[in-house]
Amino acid sequence: MAKLRRLYMSVKDFPETQPAKISHLRSAIFGSGSIGVAACVVTPQLLLLYYLTEILAIPAAWAGLAVLIPKLWEFFFDPTVGNYSDRIITRWGRRVPFLLIGALLFIPCFALLFSTPRVSDWRISLAIVTLSYALCTSAYSVYAVPFITLPGEVSDDPAERTRVIAWRIAFVGVGILVAGGLAPKFVQWGGGGRAGYMMMGIALSFICGITMFSAAVAAKGFPKLPAPPPPAEFIHPIRRLLSTRAYRWLWISYNLQMVAIAGNSATLPFVIKYVLHQPDSAVAIIFVIITAANLLSIPIWVRLRHHRGSIPTYRLATILCIFGSASLYIAITGNFHYALLSAAFYGIGQAGQQLLPLALLPDSSRAEGKIAGTYHAGLFTGIWVAGEKLGLALGSAFTGFLLGTAGYISGGGTQTAAALAAIPVISALVPAAIFVVSLIPLRILSKTAPGLGDHA
Repeated sequence: MAKLRRLYMSVKDFPETQPAKISHLRSAIFGSGSIGVAACVVTPQLLLLYYLTEILAIPAAWAGLAVLIPKLWEFFFDPTVGNYSDRIITRWGRRVPFLLIGALLFIPCFALLFSTPRVSDWRISLAIVTLSYALCTSAYSVYAVPFITLPGEVSDDPAERTRVIAWRIAFVGVGILVAGGLAPKFVQWGGGGRAGYMMMGIALSFICGITMFSAAVAAKGFPKLPAPPPPAEFIHPIRRLLSTRAYRWLWISYNLQMVAIAGNSATLPFVIKYVLHQPDSAVAIIFVIITAANLLSIPIWVRLRHHRGSIPTYRLATILCIFGSASLYIAITGNFHYALLSAAFYGIGQAGQQLLPLALLPDSSRAEGKIAGTYHAGLFTGIWVAGEKLGLALGSAFTGFLLGTAGYISGGGTQTAAALAAIPVISALVPAAIFVVSLIPLRILSKTAPGLGDHA
């Protein structure tokens, strides 16, 4: 009798090897949470610096601190969130409580970011916005880290995981369109100035909050992995993660590409104004074309991954990004219509560049779990998200450094001939070169873990 009881307990606790298929509807509802995740990242990138300098009258040199300090904080906070989302044990699983708490915190924090009260000293305004942005990015991390981790835990089938990830990536494009197109409209509808930005912050916080809560509810129906034994210390799993070769080379390749993408994005307004001589509204046109091409090509990349394999398809997407970025140099020194075609080509490559690394991420983390006898997917994802943010920040900072070196004159007006000649190079050729460099760790990854992401 005792033997039968022990056998029953062992079977009861053993995870299912053939989980039920996840419907496209559940995958889509879960993926809609990317609207809030993307909007939280993109809206401050587009509007926060302008809000600080033009609306709150904070000197530009100091306004950058309100953006930089929260990013540095996230680099330490994100892995902590991932670590605890691996260890927590609840009846809803490990990830869902973080999704619910993160969505709940996001709504007031994002609204507060653009609702700074009137004060007499700009230093107080700077402190308020810096604290608000730190709270907002912390709420984002509480949500985003488990949100990105979950698709890698829903199935042992790489194709099924990729399908869930594809829905998530598709809604990233929707979130980018919300941030790039709808946020400025809310400012305009609110009358501009402080009132307009306050209306935008409140409206977007509720729109994004609803989608984030919906995703959390959908995630409750996903298969759940058994909770791993807690590690003896926090630093030990981090050291083991960074020593995992597959994860390390994937992380390096992807974040080099984040530097390149940030460089492309940061210089787009300069290209529109000084090279193509188009109105500021043309930025939104190119932005929408890149995003539309990104969204429409995602199913193609899913099929290519199935037929060619994950790493070869990721390499192909990176090569398309190289040619797409380089072609922008020829286009923007030609005419605006050529630039639109190059933007579409670049958007197609960027779709694969975003989808394939996230499809590979679960398998790189599971390799560590098989070796160590435990599972730290959340901690992997926390380090992944922190690295992504760092790559984007470094790309923007590097772009600013290159513009300053070229003699760019801040505040608009007439630019030097050297600056005008440098803008297309910095916008197109420098990011293309960084994409080329990212192929080196990707090549090492293909030798280190051939077939990664292709086998159930």
